[in-house]
Amino acid sequence: MERVIALSIRAGLSLIIGFVIGALFLIATPLIGTLMFNPPVSPPLWFLSLSVGLGCGLAAFLCFFKPESDHKINGITLLISSTTGLLGGYIGTFLSNPEGVRNQRMVASSLTSPDVAPFVYMGVLLATVATGTWYAYRLWTYNED
Repeated sequence: MERVIALSIRAGLSLIIGFVIGALFLIATPLIGTLMFNPPVSPPLWFLSLSVGLGCGLAAFLCFFKPESDHKINGITLLISSTTGLLGGYIGTFLSNPEGVRNQRMVASSLTSPDVAPFVYMGVLLATVATGTWYAYRLWTYNED
């Protein structure tokens, strides 16, 4: 029972922290392009979705990270979480409607925009499910309590 509770707590934290970090990456990516370059450069929408997915994957890694585990196991966890986060952000591109967007900076300024929200949702959900599955496999197979 305590294994199910541990998995549930980590998955819940991964969802919450993933939404927050995904939203921060969503806001920071166009802001960095605007502040670092003169004249301001607006990143393309596909780059925005991949950076959000990477942020969601890193959040999932932080929530399922176990410092006492072997470095190889933690490396596999990082690889799974970041890859599925990137994949989720990329799938979110197809769920949104980026073709009808005229001003990418206006769309990227709000998380509630219907053109940007699927990047965060899919990145968080895929990264949490895949990393949680890997964590559950390790937990039940190798008794990594």
